[in-house]
Amino acid sequence: MAEKKEIVTKEENKAAEQPAAEKKKGNKTIMMMGIVVLISVGCAFVFVSKVYPSLTENVAPDPLAPENPKKEAAVETAEAQTVKQPETKKEPASTSKKKEEKGKEGHEGAEKEESLMVPVDTIVVNLSGSNGRRYLKTKINLEAKDGDVKKLIETKSIQIKDRLISILSSKTLEEIDGLEAQENLRKQIKDAVDVVLNVEGVLQVYFTEFVVQ
Repeated sequence: MAEKKEIVTKEENKAAEQPAAEKKKGNKTIMMMGIVVLISVGCAFVFVSKVYPSLTENVAPDPLAPENPKKEAAVETAEAQTVKQPETKKEPASTSKKKEEKGKEGHEGAEKEESLMVPVDTIVVNLSGSNGRRYLKTKINLEAKDGDVKKLIETKSIQIKDRLISILSSKTLEEIDGLEAQENLRKQIKDAVDVVLNVEGVLQVYFTEFVVQ
């Protein structure tokens, strides 16, 4: 009877220990799963923080894409500025000044020469010995020696024109035909005008029109 009771007690203890063992086994499983989760999280952290950046750094850049557009633009601008411009040869200041003075003198000389020219009204006369069938039409400019002579010529323009008409109407066709004849006529007109002015004030006589018909 005592043995039977002992057997029953062992079986009861065994039955009581079985749930505890199962519970302990379940706790171990949970712990294992937790450890696996922690390891997975740690691996992911290491991958993200260490491995992934190194992989992205090793990616080959696009050869067609500019590394830095602003930098390239700055380089191009600098290269354009450093292009050697053609040098313009500068004249020395003294040479430039001399040219300006020479040009000024020439301009003033031209104005002076032009200002001393005194035109005579158009003269039309019948040539001597032509019986009124041939005539001379001419325009004459007198070059004065200076401003005073110019004023004197303008003042005595009527007397001068009258004297010129007398000289030209006395000429035959042969006496005014040809360059030599016209040169002699210029000298004669100059001397006649000087007589009217009572001073040698005429430098030159110019024919601006000389027509014989």
